[in-house]
Formats: sequence, structure tokens, C-alpha cells
Amino acid sequence: MDVFDQSKIFCTAHYMYFIRRGCFIFLAIVAPLAGDGLIPPLDSKQTQQARKILGEFKSNPKGPYLQIRWFCKDGSVQPPAGTPCKSRGGGVQYAELSPAARLLARWNLNVGTVLASLDFSTFFDAARDHWRARELVLENYLAQVDRGWIYRRAGSYRGERQAEDEEKAGRQLLIELLANPDWVACNYFLVNQLVATIPHGIPDSGVLKSRTLAASIANRELKFQPLRSKIHSQPGPEDLASVERFIKEQKSDDPELRELADLLRQQYASAPETRLAPFQKKLAGTPIAAPLNEYLAASRQGKESANGSALTLEILRQVTATGEPRTKLDLLDLNALVLEQAFRSGQKPTAQMARRQQLASLLEYMSYATGAGLLSRRELDALHMEADALDHESEVPASRYLQSIRYLERSAGWCRAAAARDFGPVSRHYQQVEPLAGGLVDHLLRGSVVLPLTARLEILIADANRAAGIRHSIFGDPSNRGIVGLNPGVAIGRLGIISSAEDNKTVDPKRIYVIPQTLADLEPMAGILTLDSGNVLSHSQLLAANLGIPNATKVDVELFYAVTRSGLVILKEKASVAPEEIERWVGRASANRVRMDIDTSKLRLTDTRLIPLTELTAQDSGARAGPKAANLGQLAHFFPQNVAPGLVVPFGIYYEHIHRSIDNEPPLDEQIARMFRRAEQMRDSGATSADVNAYIYSELTKIRKLIQTMPLLPTFEKELAARMGETFGTDGSYGVFVRSDTNAEDLPEFTGAGLNLTVPNQVGFRHVTQSLKDVWASPFEERAWDWRSRILKSSENVYPSVLLLRSVPSDKSGVIATVNLETGADDITVNVSEGVSAVVDGGVAESLLLKSDGSVRLLEQARGTYRKMLRPGGDFQNVPVSGSDTVLMPDEIRQLRAMVAEVKRRYPSVHTARGDVLPWDIEFGFEKGQLRLFQIRPLARYQEQQTLEALSRLDATEKPSEKVRLDGTP
Repeated sequence: MDVFDQSKIFCTAHYMYFIRRGCFIFLAIVAPLAGDGLIPPLDSKQTQQARKILGEFKSNPKGPYLQIRWFCKDGSVQPPAGTPCKSRGGGVQYAELSPAARLLARWNLNVGTVLASLDFSTFFDAARDHWRARELVLENYLAQVDRGWIYRRAGSYRGERQAEDEEKAGRQLLIELLANPDWVACNYFLVNQLVATIPHGIPDSGVLKSRTLAASIANRELKFQPLRSKIHSQPGPEDLASVERFIKEQKSDDPELRELADLLRQQYASAPETRLAPFQKKLAGTPIAAPLNEYLAASRQGKESANGSALTLEILRQVTATGEPRTKLDLLDLNALVLEQAFRSGQKPTAQMARRQQLASLLEYMSYATGAGLLSRRELDALHMEADALDHESEVPASRYLQSIRYLERSAGWCRAAAARDFGPVSRHYQQVEPLAGGLVDHLLRGSVVLPLTARLEILIADANRAAGIRHSIFGDPSNRGIVGLNPGVAIGRLGIISSAEDNKTVDPKRIYVIPQTLADLEPMAGILTLDSGNVLSHSQLLAANLGIPNATKVDVELFYAVTRSGLVILKEKASVAPEEIERWVGRASANRVRMDIDTSKLRLTDTRLIPLTELTAQDSGARAGPKAANLGQLAHFFPQNVAPGLVVPFGIYYEHIHRSIDNEPPLDEQIARMFRRAEQMRDSGATSADVNAYIYSELTKIRKLIQTMPLLPTFEKELAARMGETFGTDGSYGVFVRSDTNAEDLPEFTGAGLNLTVPNQVGFRHVTQSLKDVWASPFEERAWDWRSRILKSSENVYPSVLLLRSVPSDKSGVIATVNLETGADDITVNVSEGVSAVVDGGVAESLLLKSDGSVRLLEQARGTYRKMLRPGGDFQNVPVSGSDTVLMPDEIRQLRAMVAEVKRRYPSVHTARGDVLPWDIEFGFEKGQLRLFQIRPLARYQEQQTLEALSRLDATEKPSEKVRLDGTP
């Protein structure tokens, strides 16, 4: 992805903008949009072979097909000549797939699909979350953008697919699909795309006439044969230009050619109003008749926007209600025309309208987006509530206006999340073998009403930023569009670009990186500019916020980069900054923070007894166990019915494990101390990060292997088996999460979130003991050391305890921050997903703000592609999500509020060095409506006060307005 391409739309979970200048920036560190867990990725050998096969298809006159055959209703397959199925109950003729195409299908690359060959269950593909249907949309896209793609030369392969059979089969598949209104309601964007993709018949009989004419012409004109095959197999609007070009080049006066051109012109070149007229007759007497008539009347006067948005919402209501599927298909065909006209007429919004009118126009396009399936009714209602609150005022404070516009700005990201949920996994799967597939989601959004929607947003965002006195400075260009600063901080360093997970493995911690898409396991770096955004409670974002890494381009140029607490972004070349200013900031840059020693004053390494979770309290943190077990033990005292049984392996047992000699070498703990001391000496002597890493990475690998392969002490292993039986039950009858818990995490200065290993749902004693050693070894992973060494010294003093927590079959899981993460207000931020897995591990989760006044504010609707469930034999299994618009139910919200209130009342508070009380980060789940608690830790964020105060002086770039008049112009 070229981040400087000025013709692209980049979409994130919150923002989507057309690039008008040379760079486009989103500032966030987030988890990926969604995992692809239902479809296994291709291995390297499969990827290489699939690429080769697809390349051969593109040059093969038969494409992905082997030969034409008759497929008769009696189950027999007959040669192509004659009509052999006539005596066998009928049948259809089409090309069967080649062996190579069948091989691709085994790898979830189903190309060359012939609709006439599919029964509904194969098309619906419920087990793979409708993968086959999504592939049809992708294949259609690839054929459009790549000169036919694998059909590039197969377009003239006569008989591969019969258009009339494909239309008949396509129509029947769509009708059967639309017979389930509940499913349609949960998959409305996918449904709209399938209706647009699958041939199901032009409203009149023009297709049959054009086929007859094309066949007649080809019988006389051999050169017309490729066009005849195209019109028969893959008819489309481009056929008109092809026929006209043929007439001109051949200088033909054939009357049938002229008739064919006229017929195609009628089909494809008529005005939208003309194309809408047949629907008036078809839908007369239905609930859609009145809004359709109003829309047509308004469109003739060029004022169709409000009527069109009402019409598309009424179509949505009718299609998702009980009713005749054939009528619903007509309604969706009508919907496509209405949305197409809205797209065309909405490209040039005027900035001269008053703010109130701008908001009204924006809401109309939000309604269109809902009619397209890109916004849900829940999301639309939330957006309307925000806009209506503004509309009832004559003027509002500039700060409130900015807050409201920023909320409305979420709509573009919500649209993107809907498209990515439906087509992100299939796009990424195919992208491994066909790079063009990666553009599908952006293609669908670019051609939708989201484009004019974001054009309207841009006007209001720029206006709100100006009113609030926010004017970002990007290489000297004052900017108000497409930029949002999240984490305050300062960075000075050269720019780099990470385009894949492989690039992430070789980052320089002193560079500022552009991340076109989010990576789940982010390596440490000086600053982050990302083109994606999402879950503000992701592990990567917590780490970045904690370390003061600013999130907000010129490749390999040394930059000065700052994000203030108000969200102001300053990005400029270091050469343009005065030397004295650079000197003032160098010590405050996130890559240059003062590192601290790990506090070992409380360590009790002689305590080697396995500890029941309920025996621990918060006071044991850093003494016998890490903060995870200690804090959860404290929670178990306050909420005994909400915390699962647990057993803690203390620091002392780990110390016994490593305080041994192997193969006549010094004890392992001495080797560890020597390794880290050597790394510190290299750093202190001025060695580069690359040199330090070259030394320590190989040493870390050796240490991990030793920890993982050393046998457990026999006495400990025997005690562990006995205590697990007492705590959890008979071996094999339960699972446990084996969770890392070091003395170097959840500190006021450093969260360490997600750096060390948790092994989920281990069943059987041998699996648990190996997982225990794997967890002990995880602090020696390169990424864990990289992050930890940025802020902590004396890594030889890192000791892991391990929490064995009984697996809970949660129906939904999530994480809470007991604070409004945007404003710092005393609210509750909740992210929650279906299944067993905290949302910090990725996916677009439901995100809610539980406000102190009792109201609930929607921040993000869940758009996951799958959910994790406990596998009885251990680990997880991935299954499709329910598709519900809502994850948390009202009673569950009530339980969360009550729990947070109790935690604040009874739980020992944690303070920063300045004495500020830190909010809590709490992991939870619900099992059959009952609250379960899995973790509590302080939510550490960047607290270096001197730097924050210096950054606040940068905020004073422009005097804000006191009030904003809604009837004034932006």
C-alpha cells in the first residue's frame, strides 16, 4: 500500500477520507479488525502452487475449466453434442472444473463457480459462514479490475456457462436466501452485494432477445464469436461499447448488429428515472408504492435526497420483515438504483449551507448507508440522537460541538467495519495468491454512499476543529482533516513503514513508523502513525499509551513528532526545528525516557508452596506472586461467586526451577544474570540497538529452550498433581488457563500488557506442566524484552509466577476501563465480544460508554467474524458469531455497574508517583447471564507530568471560539 497515493480511500474503524494532500494520517494503536479463524491460512507450498495455477488460468483459453458437459437430472453426465438430457428428465450444460481448480477449492479458493451447478446448501455454505457467497463477490471484483482475471482468455470459450441457466439459477438462489428475514437482517450488506453480483434476470426479456441476435450474427460473422460468447456467458453494460466498436471496425451495415446495439443501449444507457419506472408497476399496491412515487416526483425536480433516504429505509424494513421473497428481490433491485443515484448526486456537497443543513444532509446519507447495510438501525439511532441534540440548540459551546462531530465521525468507521466484517477475511485469504484481492473492501466502500457521506463529514470536522482552536501542523501545512491524535507524547526519529507482520520483526525502536494496518503484536518504537483504528483497550494501545509513544509522512527523514493531550498533532522535519528546541525535547522523547530498576524488596523466593487463589490478596503482589494472581485473589474475597477456582505457582517455584545446573554449566539463574548484565554494558557503552539485539536474541533463545526442556522437580510435580486434583477435580475432566504473572507488569510506570504468554484451556496434567514451562520461558521472548527494556532495568530480576485458572465457558467476554478513555470522566468504558476471549486480543468488539448518569452510549457495534468457544479436549474452536446487533444485555450492564461500584468502594487503590488514583482495567465474562471476573489491574497511562505540561503549551496554536451557531455557515 502506498501511503502517499493521492487517489485512494483509506478506511479505519473510525475514519475514512479521500486523500487531497500528499499524506494521510491516522493516529492510533489498535487490534486488528477481525481474525480469519474459520478458514485456515495457506501454507507456503500451497501459496506458491495456487499462484502458479491462477497464472496458468489467465493464459488458458479454457480458464479454470476442463470440458463442456451436459448434467442431467438423473445424475448422469453426458457429452456436449445434441440434447442427451431430453430423455433423462432435462438438465443443464456447462463446463466442469479442471483438476487444478478442484485442488484450489480444497484450499478454500473456489473459482470458476457455475451457479447452475450449485444447490442452495452449497451456495449458502453455513459451516464456513457463507464463504462461497463471499467468494462470488470477490471473483466478480477481480474480473472487473483485472481484464477478466482467470477468464481473460476463456471469455470466448463457448458454452462454459449459459446465461439463461445462470440467471434462472441465480434468481432461485437469491429467492431462497431472502426467505429467511432474520438472516437477511443480520447480513444485509452481504445480501445487497450478492444481489448486485449474481445474475438473476433483467426486468424485461431483453436478455433473451440480445442472446438470439448475438447467436445469429456469430453464425454469419466468425469474428463476432468472442462477443457472442461474452453476451451469452457474462453480459454487462460494457457490451454496448464493444458492439459499437465492432460495427465501426468492420464497417458493417448488418441490420441485426444495429438492432443489437439499440437493444443494449435501451438496457444499459437509460436514465435512472427511466429504469425506476418499471418498479412503480411491479410494486403497486405494496407498502413501498407511496414512498417510491414520492421519490420519483422529487427526483424529477432534483430533490430526491430526503425522499431517497426514506425510501431505502422502507425497503430495508420490508425486506427484513415476513413477506414474499420474489417481491423482496424486486425491492433490492430497486434499492440498488436508489443508492446508485444517491452516490452520483452526492459527490459535491456545498460548504455554503448552514451547519444545521449540513447536519441534515449528513443524516440523510447515514440513512442511505443504513439502507446499504453499512450501518445498522442501532448505529443510525445513536447517530440521530447525537445530531438531534445539536439540532435543538441555537448555539452550543465549541467543545461540545467538537465532541458531537467527533462522535458523528465514527459513522464512517462503522461503515468500514461492516464491509470488513463481510469481506475482509475472504479478501485477505485470496490476497496471499492474488494481490489485487486486497482492494476489495476499499472498492466496495469507494463505490458506495459512504464516499459522499465522508465528504459531508470532512466539512463538519474541519469546522469543529477550527472552532475548538485545533489546527494540526503537518510539515508546515495547517490541517484539520483526517488527523486524530490519541496518545500524548513526543518522538524524534527517522520514519519507517511497516506493511506486514514480517516487517514488524525488524523494527528500530528509535524510529517513527507508519502502520497501514494494525498488527496484534507490536514491537516497540518511538512513535506510531497508523491508517487504521479500533479497540482502544488493545494490548498494543495500552503499551503505547503507558510509554508515551505518540500515535498520529516522508520516508527515512528525521522527524519531530508530538501529540498533545487535546489531540493536537505536530509533525515536521527535524531540520526545520531550532537546535535549542530540539535540545529541550530530546530528553522528553518517548525513546529517551529514564529507565527504572525493578523493585525486588518484597520478593519471597523461599516460599515454594502452591497457593490457592483465595489465599492471596493485593498485598502479595511482588512478594509471592505477580499482580494478576494477587489482584484476582483480592477480587475473589469481594466476589466469591464470580471468580473461578484457581491455583498459583509462586515465584519461589520458578526460582527453584532455574537455580539448577545443566550439563555442568553454571546455574541457569546465573546465566540469565550474566546475559542481561552484558546487554546493559553494551547499551551503556553506546552500542546500537541492532548490535545489542544481535547479541541478546540468540542468548534469549537458548535460555527459553533450557527453561522449556528442563524437567520439573519431582517433588513439585507430585504436589502439583495432587493440588490440581483437590482444586479442579479429576484429571481430564476440566481445563485451565495457564497465565503468566511476573513482578514486572501492572506497575504504575509500566503495564506490560500482553507481553508474556497465556496458554488457554489446557486439558490433562501433561499439557498443563508443559504449558507451565512455556509460560515461565515467555518473559525471555524477544518482543517482551524489547518492550520491557525501554523502561525497566535489571531484567535479571524479572520473576514469573503462574496462575492456573479453571476454564469458564463464557458466552461473551470483555474488558472494562473504569474511566472515560477520551475525556477522563468518571464513566465506564466496556469492550465485549461473543465467546471465550477478551476483546483485547483482536476483533471489532462492541464498545459502550456506561455514563455516570445511567445512560449508555454506543461507541462501536460488534463486527466479529467468529467467536472462540472452549474445545472439550483443550484449546479453542472457532465458530461463526450470532450476528446480533447487540452483545451486552441490560441486566448484564446492570451487573457491571454494580461490580465497578463495589470495586471502587472496597478495592485498595493504586496511585501514580504524583499521587493520582489510577482507574482499573478489569477482564470479565458472562456465563448464562452470570458475571465472571478474570483479572483486575491498574490502567497505567503516560504520567510524565513535565512532558505533559510542556506539550500543553503547544496546544495554544489558535484561539478557540466560545460558541458555535447552528444556523451559521462552517
